[in-house]
Amino acid sequence: MVGEDRRVRSQGVLQGGERGARGSQGVVPVEDRNAHQRNPHHRRCLRRHPRRGILGIDAESVRGRQGPRIRGPVGIGRRRRRRRDRAGAGCGGTEEGARRARDRRPPFLRGGARAGEKEQRPGAGGPGSEGQRSLARRGDGADAPAHRPGPLRSRLRRQRPDGLEIVSRRGARAARGDRRPGRMIRRSAAIALVALACAHAHPRSDEAHPDEVDADGVGDQRVSARAYHHYLDALLAKNADDFATAADELREALLYDAESPHLHTVLAEVLVKQGRIADAEDELKTALALDSKYGPAHVLSGRIAVSRGQTMQARDHFQAAVEGQPDDPDAYRELARLLLSIGDVPAAQRVAERLGDRLQAAQKLSSDDADELVAADRLRDQAAAVWVELGRFQVQHGDDSAAESAFAHARSASPSDPDALMAEAAYLEAKRKYADARDRYLRLLAQRPESPEVIAALARVALVEGDVEAVIAHARKLLALAASLEPSDTSASDDDRRDVAAALLRVAVPLLGAHRSADAQLALDGALRLYPSHPELSFYRALALVQRGRPREGALAFEAVERWLKAHEDEPPSPAFLGVEAAALSLDVRLQAALARGKAGEIQESIRRVRALFSERPADEGVSLALLESFDRAGKAAEAEHILAAAVRAHPGSDGLLYALANAQDRSAARGKALSTMRKVLAIQPQHAGALNYIGYSLTERGGAADLREAEGLLARAIELRPDDGAIADSYGFCLLKLGRAVEALAELRRADRLSPSDPVILSHLGDALVATGGKTAALAAFRRALGLLIPASTRRTPNRAAQARVDPPDRPDRNDAKVRVEIERKLRALAP
Repeated sequence: MVGEDRRVRSQGVLQGGERGARGSQGVVPVEDRNAHQRNPHHRRCLRRHPRRGILGIDAESVRGRQGPRIRGPVGIGRRRRRRRDRAGAGCGGTEEGARRARDRRPPFLRGGARAGEKEQRPGAGGPGSEGQRSLARRGDGADAPAHRPGPLRSRLRRQRPDGLEIVSRRGARAARGDRRPGRMIRRSAAIALVALACAHAHPRSDEAHPDEVDADGVGDQRVSARAYHHYLDALLAKNADDFATAADELREALLYDAESPHLHTVLAEVLVKQGRIADAEDELKTALALDSKYGPAHVLSGRIAVSRGQTMQARDHFQAAVEGQPDDPDAYRELARLLLSIGDVPAAQRVAERLGDRLQAAQKLSSDDADELVAADRLRDQAAAVWVELGRFQVQHGDDSAAESAFAHARSASPSDPDALMAEAAYLEAKRKYADARDRYLRLLAQRPESPEVIAALARVALVEGDVEAVIAHARKLLALAASLEPSDTSASDDDRRDVAAALLRVAVPLLGAHRSADAQLALDGALRLYPSHPELSFYRALALVQRGRPREGALAFEAVERWLKAHEDEPPSPAFLGVEAAALSLDVRLQAALARGKAGEIQESIRRVRALFSERPADEGVSLALLESFDRAGKAAEAEHILAAAVRAHPGSDGLLYALANAQDRSAARGKALSTMRKVLAIQPQHAGALNYIGYSLTERGGAADLREAEGLLARAIELRPDDGAIADSYGFCLLKLGRAVEALAELRRADRLSPSDPVILSHLGDALVATGGKTAALAAFRRALGLLIPASTRRTPNRAAQARVDPPDRPDRNDAKVRVEIERKLRALAP
């Protein structure tokens, strides 16, 4: 029978549960060991989308994504009322009025330098110097409309995600030695303050701007002009992680604005970052005493309550924030997240729907107003984020229809939101909806054309679809990114290097499984240029060398990694790309070095090393399979079976030992015993892909109706566990063909051929499917390709080196090659007598 050997294969390094003895490429099962041994593309469902925790206060969770917008320094309501009560039309427009307005400004705004500082040198552009520009040349300055604040320079002032404003678009700078911001930053801040003061110097006495008056007729009192320079200095220090200076400056600001709930809340945030939670709570209580509806204070209080496990108290704070400031989206998201954490999904969904209603209302008002447009953008981002949270929750609880609905709502709220696209793409990929997943990833790539994570995800999808050429193209893109991030490049961050190297590794591992080790080695070489001598990267590069037919060179590479690990015993590999532990990596290195020695012809040395490892770790599946591999290479498979049977009696609950024993029984032609042992494996570990594949293929070969129905279910589960395994794809396609579903079978067998090229058994099944669908000519070509792979090298015609150069050579001839060849020749004679 064709494919009798397909029921079990000596477990390859990356095939883990492949069938039979043909094409063995090493035996450590990546998916059955620690994280570094698993093909990362076999465990993808929600891997790249961890939920941000809600129990704990860190910089991101305390800040939130955005907060209230600061309008700039404005006077308190009492001062405005005094100005409105003055007789006449005010001083606006007259020179004398302008002089009086300037005299009313705080002292630090009247001159160019702050108190205690020297004037700027001439020509430096500071006040009083040759470089000083007139107010008229600054745009909206002294002659700005009285009802509109003057804009600041775009590179000077911008909003932070926490609702504060920072100076400079370049990010945080380190504080100076005296813990004060640098002179240039302070000079820029002074310019900003002058512009803001000029904008408010001529208020109209007969009306107030609606943005400056609240429902009670009191103006916006978040930060007054007198406190604003301390507030700016606090933000600069906070951005530089100088929280002590930030707290000092905020307390200075509070001397002027003791009744500002905003300043108390910002100070509370800084105190939280210092770990002074009790002091932060005092500031928040003060803020809420001043304004019981102030949303940011409620949100921060709720986060502190969540960190302490005070769920109901946190819920009250978040609900108060929503009621007090219904257009602040942070409160909605925090409330929805809290409700999900306690399992109240309907309430969380109502919160998301309410946020969506606020978004629709804001979008209607945002067409002509820049402020409303900013508010609508914030609502849009957070509405999408809340629906994404709901979608992930439903995925984790197995409600696919609810998850799809939540992701659709997120896409409706913000079609280009990157978090929503990534979450939905991962869900679609897990559900094997690869075309839709690829569409989402391509949208992300359009936004982030050089994102290593997105490129690696596209490579992963291409691989499970069998498009190995696309995987190689994505690997080349990552190599180009790596070339621009050499270790000597000080402009590149460590995060960039780590992301690119991790993406290259995640592309290289499945290429090894697809027997494209030359391309895998290129990817790993690119990663090693970023992290020379990194043990994880060096381990997989050594695997590539062995699979390319260079076992001696690979053995030396494994032994070099082993020496590195011994020399750095107290230093875990950094960065850890696949979450590997040093002890597990050391075991794998020793195991693969022993197997490589056997492939290089040192059979006895290989057996000696593997037996030593087996005595240390008999229940480890990888070690057990390595024992079988090394003994089988020496023609001692029966002896290995006896050793494994004794180990099973000593460790009856080890699924790894049972799986290795079943492989040994299959190689001894005791297939009934092997099938029974494989069922024991499934009883212990129902998600064992290798056992699912073996039983499913065995039942497919039997061909009975009940056997085929059971086989389909088992193989479908195996495909879900390892969608990029060519041997499992072949088993599933063969089962579909036996069930009479030839069109589905043809698609799956073509995918298997792309995943595992040059496999004569897959080509034989592919030819059968082509015959069943009427493709006689294509079937003949497939059978001839398979036969060409089985003819001894001495009698072959000149091979097509260009087609085979990038495909790994077989490790050794398969014991069933002769049987497979006879059956393919029979099929050829039947088609072309």
